[in-house]
Amino acid sequence: MEQGATESLHELGERGPPFSRNVDITEDLAREAILQYLSAKCCCHPPRSEELVINRLTKMPLYRYRLESFTESRQQEKTSKPYTGQKLDKANRGAPPELWNIGVQTPKMFQDSSERIPLPCSSELKFRCGCSGGSRQRSRNKRCHGCSGSGRRRCSKCSGRGRKACPVCRGEGRLVQSQQLSVTWRTLHSEYICNPRIPENKVPTSLLRKVTGEVVVKDSDVTVSPFHGFPESSEVLMASQKLIREHSEMCGPSNHILRQEQTVELIPVTHVQYEYRGRSLSSHVYGRERRVYAKHHTPSLSCGCAVM
Repeated sequence: MEQGATESLHELGERGPPFSRNVDITEDLAREAILQYLSAKCCCHPPRSEELVINRLTKMPLYRYRLESFTESRQQEKTSKPYTGQKLDKANRGAPPELWNIGVQTPKMFQDSSERIPLPCSSELKFRCGCSGGSRQRSRNKRCHGCSGSGRRRCSKCSGRGRKACPVCRGEGRLVQSQQLSVTWRTLHSEYICNPRIPENKVPTSLLRKVTGEVVVKDSDVTVSPFHGFPESSEVLMASQKLIREHSEMCGPSNHILRQEQTVELIPVTHVQYEYRGRSLSSHVYGRERRVYAKHHTPSLSCGCAVM
């Protein structure tokens, strides 16, 4: 837990929901946000502060639950390279180790990355390259399609020789096939916003995803548990149960969870009812960015501009 930034569930329960802390939208902040919103809608006469009369503020802050799971997946893949006489770690010397028994350096948590590691005791010599009928000479120099093998013009594909080396065996005619361990680290991201069920009180979830709030609870462990006992919102508990289960179901024998982090964030939302140039209007001011959302289209104002 970050010092000074988050609380435990016990502390949050005793102090109550932090609606009036760093995310509260006061009347002055709401007025400033709506004036900026009206300025963008009214091109003729910029709005003045005295023209805006706020009648009512209704605070309806929302919780956002977010879960991140840092995962590691391991798969065995075939790989090949030209044979140039190098010593082979042949498959008949023993069986390759189990994939999850191979030591791998884990990157920094929650930073996606990937790595490929050759598996010991997995190499074998393949005498014929698939680019030819098994003739080493033919595989060394394939006919250039850029000049039809004439070599009469200087082309970038064959440098004017009319023939070019096979890109698979690089003209050697033989390949070494082996197995490699492919490791991928990926972060799973999921979130749920506890939006009101009543349509008139809702800001679209797609808009709420684009703003920030205040992180009030943060928990990080190898695997986290649902937020039982969260005050004021049973949806937080249901969201944590659902998303933790979904992330667990995404993993299996080839994909393991290394660490999880869950947060609860408080997004400020205030419904503002106000008078402006003789009309009654309403809007929602939401997020720490104090963006404005107006659900209903309103008639044009006296200046001819429309506020939406």
